Amino acid sequence: MKSDRVLSLVFGLGLVFVGMLSLAGNLFLRLEAWRLWPIMVVLLGLGLTIPGFFGLAKRGFGSFFIPGIPVLTTGAILLVASLLQRWDVWAVAWPLEVLGVALGFALAAIFMRVPALAIPAILVGANGLLLGFCNLTGLWQAWALLWPIEPLSIGLGLLVLAFFNKSHGTRVAAVVLFIIAGAGFFIMSFISVFNYSILRFGAPLMLIMTGVILAALSFFKRGEQPAPAQQEPAVE
Repeated sequence: MKSDRVLSLVFGLGLVFVGMLSLAGNLFLRLEAWRLWPIMVVLLGLGLTIPGFFGLAKRGFGSFFIPGIPVLTTGAILLVASLLQRWDVWAVAWPLEVLGVALGFALAAIFMRVPALAIPAILVGANGLLLGFCNLTGLWQAWALLWPIEPLSIGLGLLVLAFFNKSHGTRVAAVVLFIIAGAGFFIMSFISVFNYSILRFGAPLMLIMTGVILAALSFFKRGEQPAPAQQEPAVE
């Protein structure tokens, strides 16, 4: 059965991974064995992630990416922290968890062939990138200027959905959200003048990007072929 093959592959690769890591530790690192305990979390993440790649054959398997990638990310961070004995790495690395959720949704959208999952993938991914920026720079006031990223990211997700579903209504909804985001960035670009940090460039750059997206959409709309009109039956 296919499920048996999947389980055999997952556990087989897991054992190979553990064996290679243990061998490397014995040969080069001379580490205490207890520091390798996060491998259990990594294996759990692999066990949830690997079946997702079979989603091309059976679409339901693609949903394993949504929990699998975040668990795998957690295991990787735990392993690094345990090996280096630097648990303060979480203070820097925690936004990777948010990006892991976004990647899980993105891979699920691809392997399950469900374009609607692009909406949470882009929305969570945009927030994860902004959280990472704020966490690294300490400029948490960025949210006050870059909040229009929220409607912009939802609009991008709807645009992906409209591209695959050929839905005019979904595309219109995306354009409306782009206009809302553009208006927000327009207002924030004036407020950012009074900010003397790197954030003074953020809102104007996002305004330019939103304008480019809207301009590009106008060209795509021109290239669409109108639906053929139905001919009414002739009246005798």
